[in-house]
Amino acid sequence: MRILFLTMILVMFVHGSESYKFGVFPHMPLQKLHMIFSAVTQDLENELGRPVVLMSKPYYKLYKDELNKGVYDIAFIQPLDYVQAHQEQGYFPLARRAKDLKAIMVVSKASSYKNVEDVKKKVIASAPAEAAVTQLMLESLEQKGFRVLDDFTLSYSKNHFVCLQKLVDGIASACITAPRAMKFFNQENKVDDFRVIYETSPIPHALFVVHPRIPEQQRKIIQKRILAWNVDDKGKELLRKGRLLNFIEAKDEDYEIVRQFLKSRD
Repeated sequence: MRILFLTMILVMFVHGSESYKFGVFPHMPLQKLHMIFSAVTQDLENELGRPVVLMSKPYYKLYKDELNKGVYDIAFIQPLDYVQAHQEQGYFPLARRAKDLKAIMVVSKASSYKNVEDVKKKVIASAPAEAAVTQLMLESLEQKGFRVLDDFTLSYSKNHFVCLQKLVDGIASACITAPRAMKFFNQENKVDDFRVIYETSPIPHALFVVHPRIPEQQRKIIQKRILAWNVDDKGKELLRKGRLLNFIEAKDEDYEIVRQFLKSRD
């Protein structure tokens, strides 16, 4: 882990201000995140003809703070973070995952739990409190009449993988996560031990954004390249190796439902 951070710092030092900072929100352990998104970084670097530096933070809140300060030139962010980043820094949406995002509550297949009622008064692990899936699930459970803080003991986790590992280790009775995260965890660990007992309504998924200080021509190059991953052989291979979903054009109005959701959480 320390080597990863030192490498990132060294690259930034060498390339200086000529490089673009590419921030990815820490939805998985940083080592895995670097493995997945280093190919994305290289692809964008080749297309732009200038260095692109992959960056992240160990915690969601730290990443969000950097995002809202405008640290990143290009960023891959969760949907809830887009609204504030757009408002405070003017980040432009470029491309979003083609599938919508929903939160799921999963339990071990070996357990007897069938629904949310069965895990009342139990420890429920979750992605970080700031994660979109956490907020989606809490809102949905409250609408169902649950008093979340009274009915469950929430155990927030550093990322989705930690949440699911708590379930594997028997530390928690259920985990609040996302379908994609669960699939990735299963593939990495060669398991299929989870069962979904509850899911929320969907919202638009994670997206690539770019800071307005990046010239419009460069913004268009980045967007065009991301959207091309779905169609050209090199892009398809990048998505396959990174186990990434296809991307479609993202527009600000796509996230109006997210704005309304955040207002309801105030």
